Order: sequence, then structure tokens, then C-alpha cells
Amino acid sequence: MSVPIYLSAEEAAAELCVRPATLYAYVSRGLIRSVPGPGKKRRYDAADVRRLQGRRDPAEGSEPRPLSGDTVLETRLTMITEDGPFYRGHSATALARSSTLETVATLLWNCDDDPFAPDLPVSPRSAIQGLGPIERLMAAYSVWPLQDKAAFALSPNLLRRKGASMLRYGIAALLESQPSREPVHHQIGKAWGVEGPALYILRAALVLSADHELNTSAFAARCAASTRAPLHAALLSGIGAFAGPRHGANSDRVTAWLDEIGQDSDVEKVLGSRLARGEGLPGFGHRIYSGADPRADCLLQVLADFSTEDPFSGLLTQIVETGEALYGAKPNIDFALSAVQRTLGLPKDAAKVLFCSGRIVGWIAHALEQYQNPDQIRPRASYVGIPPA
Repeated sequence: MSVPIYLSAEEAAAELCVRPATLYAYVSRGLIRSVPGPGKKRRYDAADVRRLQGRRDPAEGSEPRPLSGDTVLETRLTMITEDGPFYRGHSATALARSSTLETVATLLWNCDDDPFAPDLPVSPRSAIQGLGPIERLMAAYSVWPLQDKAAFALSPNLLRRKGASMLRYGIAALLESQPSREPVHHQIGKAWGVEGPALYILRAALVLSADHELNTSAFAARCAASTRAPLHAALLSGIGAFAGPRHGANSDRVTAWLDEIGQDSDVEKVLGSRLARGEGLPGFGHRIYSGADPRADCLLQVLADFSTEDPFSGLLTQIVETGEALYGAKPNIDFALSAVQRTLGLPKDAAKVLFCSGRIVGWIAHALEQYQNPDQIRPRASYVGIPPA
């Protein structure tokens, strides 16, 4: 058990380069803990002092304040357990084997009637041609007000139907197709030449991607919705966060190293070379789950149940076992989505498109829930810079 280190007021103020009065102000604000010391003097927690200063002392194991993990708001949408996410009390891994993305949307959006009944939106404008799929989606949503006269309306009676229209519109932008009444997995299958039992793999991938509690993109969408930005703007906020390589675009990094594997002799060579170079293994490990990512386990099992006899499918078990042996981590949803892309021979960016297509439903759900909350999201920061004179 580690023993806390405590500093005198003079030592703490010197480390922070502040006057004693500023040190006492930090204590009163709860930024630094203090305990009784000898005589009438108090002692100050060195871990808090060094965290506030923004540096880490390896000897005592103090860490900077984490940017994730703290509970910041309440939601009725998704609960994460070691068995995976539960959408309003329903297991996402169970829904992945039985439900369409549209059905999950009506669950997450808490619908009383079918929001997908109204007329289809018009096709995204041709000006978005030539962009990548995520950029097409952002461009399409940015011009949404050109076809929706009520684009800025926040009436609960309109929002769910507006969400359904924007899902269909977004899928058309991602696939460069026309908006359709067909289930999303059928639309994607038609665009990518997937048919038969393999459609169940696409359906499962979409459902498992729909929501994952307060991830970065969902939080971004909620922040926008809390300002009462319109739904298309809240979606743009979510997509912007999703587009980064540490979130939705992480599957691109997974696909890059998977493409280096052509036969069983490549597996240990590729993964071992990454390890020797000090490189991580994108697609393995997850900050939420202490063990396996249940979404990945589910999707990989669905892939094994329904996939064709593609040679790559025979390498998946070896890849997973080698990754776990070398990196001590288990595959996450990004790996599973990239495995679907590789096994089914899907086009470039398919893993990312599947993830984004499903997550549109979640962003809409978070925006709808946040619109019902009167508070504006406005977190506070702990200032660790140069103190005022």
C-alpha cells in the first residue's frame, strides 16, 4: 500500500510557483487536499499539488486528472455492463440477432408510432460527390435546411419523424444512393453486392453500433442539443467527433494492418513486428470493458455463423489468439467491423460506414433526450496554468 506524501505550505507554494494565498485558494476550492500537521500548520497532498501543476511523479504513482470515466449526466438510453450495452433495458447483443436498425431506432427514440412512415427526403445534392463517405455525410447534413422548411423546429411531435428522415437521408449520402424505404442493412447490401445470409452480418453490425452510452461523439451531439441547436447541427457535432482516428475512424487503422495479412504465416510476423517497433494494435483493448468487448464477441460469432468460405475467415481465430498473447488485450468492435469488411470483401471504408450508419440512430436518440433536459451542458475545467499575480 502506498503512503501519501505531504508538503508544507512553503514547499507546495514553491512547487506551484504561487503565493501562499493562492495555495489556500486552491484548497478552499477543493483542488488540493490538506491535513493537520505539526503545531498549527497544515500539510498539503503532494499528489494534488503535482496534478494541479500538470506533471507526474512516477515514484508515488500520481496521475493527471483523467478526461474520461466521471459520471456527468443521467440517461435512460443505454447502460453498459460487462455483458455489453443494454438499450433501454434490452441487450444489444440479443437485439443484434433479431432486430433491424429501424426497430432499434424506435426503441432508443421511445416512439409510440412509426416515425419512418412519412415521405422520403430528396437525394443529397450532387455537390457532395468526390468526397469520402463521412465528409459526404457532413456536407449532406449541412444543407439539410434547403429541403426541410422545419429544419430548426424542436417540437417533440416532429423530431422523431425528422430523425427517421435524416437517417434515410444520411444513409443515402454515405452510400451515394437514393433515399429508400428498405431496411438499412438491405440498402447497404444492395450497394455493396451483399445478399443472402450475409445480410444478417450487416444487420448485426448496425445494431451493435447504434449506441454506447456517453462516448465522445454522443457527448458532442448532446452538447449541441443542450444549446437548442437544431437536430441536423447536433448530428454534425457528433459526426465531427466520430471522424477522428481515436473514435469512428479507428477501423481504418485496423484495416491497414489486417491488409498486411494474407496467410497464416503472416499473422505472427505482422503482429510481432508491430510489437517490436513499439506500436500498439488498433482494434484490441477497450477502456470501458475490463475483459472482452461483448459487441465484438457477438459480431465475430455472427460472422462465423453466416460468412462464406472466404480464406480470411479461417485466419480470424489465429489473429485474435496472437493479438491476445502479444498485447494482453481482446478485440473490440473496431476489429470486428474490420473483420467483416475483409471477410465479405466489402469496399474501402465499409467498416467505418457500418459504424457510422448505426451510430446515427444513437446520436439522434441522445439529441432527443437532451432536448427534454432544461440544462445547458457546461463543464468546468481545473486551471493548471500560470496563476494570477
